[in-house]
Amino acid sequence: MVAALGSVALAAHWLVSAVLILLGLTTTYVRRAKLKPHSVGFFHPHTSDGGGGERVLWCAVREVQTLRPDAEVVVYTGDDLTGAELTRRAALRFGVTLARPIDVVKLRRRRLVEPDAYPALTLVGQAVGACVLAAEALSMYRPAVFFDTVGHAFAYPLARLAGSRVVAYVHYPTVSSDMIARVRRGAETYNNRPAVARSGALSLAKLWYYRAFALAYGACGRCASAVAVNSSWTKAHVDALWGTSADIVYPPCDVDFDVDAKKKNETDPPYVLSVGEVPPKKDHALQLRAWARAKEEHPELLASARLKLAGGVRGPADAARVASLRALADAVGVGDGVDFVVDAPHARIRELLANARVGLHAMLDEHFGICVVEYMAAGAVPVAHASAGPKMDIVVPAEGVDRCGFLAETEAEYASAIARAFGLDEAERAAMVERGRSRARRMFSEGAFSSALRGTLAPVFRELETREAKARELRELVAMERASRSPSPRKGVGGTPSPGGRRGAPARGTPTRGTAGEGGRGEPAKSPLKPRELDLTSPLKKTR
Repeated sequence: MVAALGSVALAAHWLVSAVLILLGLTTTYVRRAKLKPHSVGFFHPHTSDGGGGERVLWCAVREVQTLRPDAEVVVYTGDDLTGAELTRRAALRFGVTLARPIDVVKLRRRRLVEPDAYPALTLVGQAVGACVLAAEALSMYRPAVFFDTVGHAFAYPLARLAGSRVVAYVHYPTVSSDMIARVRRGAETYNNRPAVARSGALSLAKLWYYRAFALAYGACGRCASAVAVNSSWTKAHVDALWGTSADIVYPPCDVDFDVDAKKKNETDPPYVLSVGEVPPKKDHALQLRAWARAKEEHPELLASARLKLAGGVRGPADAARVASLRALADAVGVGDGVDFVVDAPHARIRELLANARVGLHAMLDEHFGICVVEYMAAGAVPVAHASAGPKMDIVVPAEGVDRCGFLAETEAEYASAIARAFGLDEAERAAMVERGRSRARRMFSEGAFSSALRGTLAPVFRELETREAKARELRELVAMERASRSPSPRKGVGGTPSPGGRRGAPARGTPTRGTAGEGGRGEPAKSPLKPRELDLTSPLKKTR
């Protein structure tokens, strides 16, 4: 028994020692670069995804440049683009004009945070990858404020070790109680494979895996000095996991559309528009199946109508998904009625929105849903998933005479909602469109985003200003103390001989530190610091 306890104690000793050594090495690594006192580093490894997250990035950069004109702004990215190129992209793709070009810190290990790199244990793989990527970023540039606009919470402890204040804009929690509940129920979804959902043992193992991960995720999230979230749904989960009270800062949406209802109704052929990226969680497959069903069940309304899928493609994996969606469209019999608009510029997306009759969205637990807001702002009737952001914040209300759109969950519900949206008479459509546009402009504009984000950032910048003022004061006090302890300037040094005779000798009657004047022993100059203000009593050897 004693031997067993001794072995356990020895193992614990070596484990703690290893952790401390690793912590020390990590701290040394992330502090390699000099801390930049007036700087903000935006952690956004993918700056060319073309989605709502990238719009948040550029609007946040613009707001920081406005709040702190003296701040140096850098973006950590894995894209091979210069700061000037990214600045132009922000203007071209999103209509966001930055006050001045930004600097770029190129990340070489971006692949480590991409989900496709981890066929199994994806959450852990991405968490470890975020740590490695953040360490690489901080070792090259150490900002005063580390602003994460993606949601890589496992990077926050490293940023704090580097001496940076952490600001987080969370689009969605990496793990949530809804995800855990679906695993517990054995539901088959994008984050729960059929093989796991059908196995009790695997489901139990995954359940404990999620719970352990949630604890670690919450601990990392608590390292943030300021937290903003994009919706009521995200706030509920982040507050519960991180033990914080996050600010709701709705994402900036493009809501400035000049809607011509008559022209929209005369668009030939009329079309349903779906805007967004193409990962599996966006569920474009559900959209295609629902579209096929709607056309089959309501040919009198949708005979000439088309479905347009518009979004960005980030790499080979996204390109493969687009190919699979084309194949699915052919398989369900609507291939000739579906258009894929890939990597379209901002102007083209706005044109599509301005003429769309209906806007389609199908992601389960979409944290917010920028595309749904854009549908409403552009005068398209939204048909969105009945969960999370669209249900709680955007398509509100979704029932009754004051409804702003339609919500659905299943293929049948989507097909019915699409048909109902096309079947609205002119007066009903006009009233619904106006309610949606009014809500979009009031709640989700870039101006509303800037105002809310300013409230989140203000305490952080005030804290930095206070810390910088104290540092300046301390440097001045130390400089004064050193000046008071150094020999007083002597007349005639290196120049004309002093009245006392030889060149460089102190003048008679001039008291100097530690020297005797004409009247006797001179007094040392007094320190401008009181002993209680600065303790400089460390033992020093006197120089004779």
